[in-house]
Amino acid sequence: MDLRETEVVTRISANIETDDFTAAAALGERFIEEFEATELEICRADPEGGWKGYTVSVGYRTPPAECEEPVDTLHRAAVPALFHFGLNAAFFEIHGTPETGQYGSYEAPDTPADGYTLYALMASVGGTDPREPAYVPRHDFTPREDTDVISRVHLYVPTGDLRLAVGLCGRPATDLSASLVRISTDAGPCEAVLLSAFPAVAGESGEEALSRVTNEVTDRLSHVSMSVRAIHTGLEDDPFYTEPC
Repeated sequence: MDLRETEVVTRISANIETDDFTAAAALGERFIEEFEATELEICRADPEGGWKGYTVSVGYRTPPAECEEPVDTLHRAAVPALFHFGLNAAFFEIHGTPETGQYGSYEAPDTPADGYTLYALMASVGGTDPREPAYVPRHDFTPREDTDVISRVHLYVPTGDLRLAVGLCGRPATDLSASLVRISTDAGPCEAVLLSAFPAVAGESGEEALSRVTNEVTDRLSHVSMSVRAIHTGLEDDPFYTEPC
């Protein structure tokens, strides 16, 4: 079995009240250094959520010890984050069963920290799949429309240093008005996923909107000094989203 399939990823999520992606990225870099994180997500707030800013999440890995029970690994994995934020470990709850899968969580809504608000801490086996579909708000904080075109760009980042990768992805994220950025590393070069929501132009069909956005995204990426692995576009939803059966 691949060791990565048994490692616990502890995910720390915080809200930062800013319209500046650079400030959100700086918080992400800070978390990466503090927790030796291997994955990062920065997402623009949804206007329907009642607040402005960004959600910044990082995840760090903890391998299981020999003969250690999964529930004990979950508790041990969460300790560095709980200690860092001064949280009571007694309130870290384990959910599920060994048969159905277990995870641990500490709900921390509106817990103030240094320049941001901690709102959740979760530990589970395995990490975040960059291909996992997501809801994509608009970068300019205007309400989404059913006619919006969602672009998903996958980049190969030529570094295994997650902090450096955040800096390298700053320009393409800005050029694409990306409202959701995921970057992960697995003992090798980082992979980045940038998602954006583009409003449709009055009078254009869905097919015309898809073609226009694809061309715009391709043009904006022409100056990026890293490999573009894929560009996907879809109407209304993340192109990787599929309707449940």
